[in-house]
Amino acid sequence: MTCSVAFPIPVLRPLVCNKFLYLSNPCISLPKLGYSSLNQNRFRRLSSIDGNNTGSGLSDADSFSSRPEDSSGNSDSGQGGAATSNETLKKLRRYGIAGLLSYGLLNTAYYLTTFLFVWFYVAPTPGRMGYLAAAQRFLKIMAMVWAGSQVTKLIRAGGALALAPFVDRGLSWFTIKFHFESQGKAFAAIVGVCFGLALVLFFAVTLLWA
Repeated sequence: MTCSVAFPIPVLRPLVCNKFLYLSNPCISLPKLGYSSLNQNRFRRLSSIDGNNTGSGLSDADSFSSRPEDSSGNSDSGQGGAATSNETLKKLRRYGIAGLLSYGLLNTAYYLTTFLFVWFYVAPTPGRMGYLAAAQRFLKIMAMVWAGSQVTKLIRAGGALALAPFVDRGLSWFTIKFHFESQGKAFAAIVGVCFGLALVLFFAVTLLWA
């Protein structure tokens, strides 16, 4: 047994119309949550953060890229000086004993003249200072002379290379003149004379001021 309820058509029409009017009513609106302003604020914050990060990233990249260039420039300059010195020494070795003797003669002349110049003009001192003070003064001056020799090593190597042909001729003449059996023995004699002259001069000046 079924029951059915029938509404008259005039009653259904107002219900349907009210339903559609409720859905299409422009007066009913959702509350404004301010999504547009929130999105703008978030976008500004993100853009400012990204701008700072990118700026610092660019500055770090610039500093990082500049450092290797500076170090590479310094290393290139150091390698250039070392390469020039090595090339000079290689050319000097081609002359054999004459090249070595040329360099030794220039070293002897440098040490003797620089020692006397520093002792008498750069750091003069009155005599009668005592043996211990004179020995200490000798060591200090020799340290100064050695430091100067490291700075002028390339210059002396270039001078020795320029004098090597003349030293070769002089060594041949010295070997024949004093009847040495070979140039090696003549070379050893000249080296001994240079060392002896330097030692005599150093000890004589030190003892005179003791």
